[in-house]
Amino acid sequence: MARMLVLAALALLAPGLAASAEFSGRGVFAFRSGSGCPLANGGEDCNRLALDDEHTRATLDEATHTLRFSNGFGYDSKRIVGDVVLQGSGRTADGQRVPLSFHALLSRSDNDWSFSSHAHAPVRGEFSEIRIDPWQLVVGEAGGERVLFGSAQVMEALARPSLTARLADELVQVRDNRESAARDADITVGLGVSKAVKWVARTRFATTRNQPLAEAMREGNWSLELQALSGRIPRQVVQRDLFLYGLESQSLLQPLLQRGFRKNETLAIGAAGGKGFVRYDGQQREFAGADATARGFLQGSFLGLVLGWQQQQLQPVALDAKARPNGR
Repeated sequence: MARMLVLAALALLAPGLAASAEFSGRGVFAFRSGSGCPLANGGEDCNRLALDDEHTRATLDEATHTLRFSNGFGYDSKRIVGDVVLQGSGRTADGQRVPLSFHALLSRSDNDWSFSSHAHAPVRGEFSEIRIDPWQLVVGEAGGERVLFGSAQVMEALARPSLTARLADELVQVRDNRESAARDADITVGLGVSKAVKWVARTRFATTRNQPLAEAMREGNWSLELQALSGRIPRQVVQRDLFLYGLESQSLLQPLLQRGFRKNETLAIGAAGGKGFVRYDGQQREFAGADATARGFLQGSFLGLVLGWQQQQLQPVALDAKARPNGR
């Protein structure tokens, strides 16, 4: 659950993959979604494939919609070795079509594979008329292959969250901070129930003139901020998120990479006058990849999905969303 709360890392995805391709070593890559993407006019390459170390390999076969992972290394303890994010959409009970994402996290322990999965949605509830590409994920094992999930499991996860996810919904709260006339998205996430909620992080997408997201990013005047409201976000969570979202090599963020967030620290990615920047601990540096980083975060994480959905609405909408355990 804590992994979902960091979200300080803001995704920088590689160019879209070919129809069939092989990958090895540490890296994060984007590939095409034929079922749409959360951001309007954001392109089609919004699905994500991540490999966490040099021992993991993956093959993408778009013709059969198959992702194959292999890893022959024997780990001493359980280790995350990769993940997959698939984009789609569904219809709410009141008839509104909203973006949905399926996130699968792959791990290895000794020579065994395991995985966990969950759905991201900008609003709560069950969904119908699901649209998502029919991918399956296959892993190599001694003597053959094993299917970890197929298209039917993805559809089920998006349409009807599991009991575990429903219970987690009651513990993870998301608050909409916007005023009635504001378009700019602004949310706070916390843990707990009723009056016992501990608010953990606040994230905002701000524009100079209360603009739609696509217009602000096209003009190059916007900012995406994450403020840690707690100093107890695990360091290893921060480290992996910085990797996933393309920020671990930024020299300005090395203290964050080494020790994690301190209470009330803020990380910001943005653009002013068309020039990208990264800002942290009172310092700001140029960052040419700010636009791609923000787009990746807004499509590849739970809070990003909520922010992007809010920012693209003509009027502020009531937020009744909950986080999924281990989500990003």
